[in-house]
Amino acid sequence: MKRGEVIFSKRFTFPDGGASEKLLVVLNEATVTTHYLLLLATSQQRKKKSDPGCYAKDNYYVIHPKTDWFNKVTWIMFDRVIEYDFARELSEHFKGNLETMAILKENTIRAIINCIKQSDDITPYQLSLLK
Repeated sequence: MKRGEVIFSKRFTFPDGGASEKLLVVLNEATVTTHYLLLLATSQQRKKKSDPGCYAKDNYYVIHPKTDWFNKVTWIMFDRVIEYDFARELSEHFKGNLETMAILKENTIRAIINCIKQSDDITPYQLSLLK
């Protein structure tokens, strides 16, 4: 996985054990000793603002259609930063659960990273992985 990739997970597993199809955005490139950081993307508004841009205090970033790959208004959610290590990424890849759909424009991924750096939900470790 590479920074800025939009990944389709055919069977994303939630902490409660449930699973469903999800789009994920990769924030960084991992090393043998560090994790990938992934964010969930959703087209479900659910009381969120819809103007494009950064809402760090509300834990999301809004991308409008046709400004990048997404064809609907999309919210990149910060409330659950997903950490993947190489073993998990390889396992999911070989199971056929992960598919690269697109690579976000450099200015889009940079704006998302700059926004999440202002969020209260990112840990110091996760922050250290973002460049």
